[in-house]
Amino acid sequence: MGTGNLSRRAMLALAAGSMLRPVAAASGASSAYPSRPVRLISSFAAGGTTDILARLVGKQLFPSAGQAVVVENLPGAGGTIGAAAVARAPADGYTLEMGGVSTHAMAGALYKQLPFDPVASFEPVCMLVYATTAIAVPASSPFRSLADLIAHARANPGKITYGSGGIGSINHLALASLASTVGIDLLHVPYKGGGPAVTSLLQGETQLFAGGSSLLLPHVRAGKLRILAVTEDKRARVLPDIPTVGETVRGFRVVNWYGVLGPAGLAPGIREALWKELDRVMRLPEVERQLDAMGLEYPGMSSAAFKASLAEDKERWGRAIRELGILPE
Repeated sequence: MGTGNLSRRAMLALAAGSMLRPVAAASGASSAYPSRPVRLISSFAAGGTTDILARLVGKQLFPSAGQAVVVENLPGAGGTIGAAAVARAPADGYTLEMGGVSTHAMAGALYKQLPFDPVASFEPVCMLVYATTAIAVPASSPFRSLADLIAHARANPGKITYGSGGIGSINHLALASLASTVGIDLLHVPYKGGGPAVTSLLQGETQLFAGGSSLLLPHVRAGKLRILAVTEDKRARVLPDIPTVGETVRGFRVVNWYGVLGPAGLAPGIREALWKELDRVMRLPEVERQLDAMGLEYPGMSSAAFKASLAEDKERWGRAIRELGILPE
């Protein structure tokens, strides 16, 4: 009887050991990560907030591993071309996306046949920033306030043009939502990213833009653009004298974020290693200074909290897009 019990215990121990081996191997694999260059895809054109943030973070990652983070721009279709490339990549941590609210919370309601699910096809790793979104006009514009703009648009329906980073981008939906809320008609002109949209504003091709303050502040400081309002529910720390849209249009708010995502199925060990490294980078004093200057704020949330927030945003923006009557492409 005793010998039989010992034998059984031995067999159970051997079985447990065999089950633990793959976990140990996976843990070892994640501890060696990265062992080769990492591809970080920016889903919008060079010069936009997504691209700026990808390059700021990418150059700081994995210094002890000695592996490069290569930022690759794959713009178009409201950021969904770049997102699709990440969704179909191996879930090994070597292809990541610098994504945002437009590609993962809005695109599902805007495109009929996406080659991915904006939530289920991805593993959210780290929400990097909340981004102050500002409504800007050229410095030569006659509009001195948001109220001026709204009054002119009511008197001249369809005559004010605004650029965006593409259909379904935060630039598009912020102003489409505003137009719907106050009952005005604005003409939308989509580009392949926030950078080209700002260029169109500077060149006088469009009259209005709503986007990241990181894009706009250099031109504001140079005297080329003027900011009318910010879309969050409180004044931005970097723009304390600029009113919120809600001060003119009660209850209006649009919150924008950017974050790093990998393909669905990313190993927990690799996801955790990535989160810890990204958290370290976002807390570096020199990075914090640059974020502050651009109106970007690191929320410091966990991967799980990021995932829950993404699912909530997808539901909220899907409902808003249907109410706006914006048809899927």
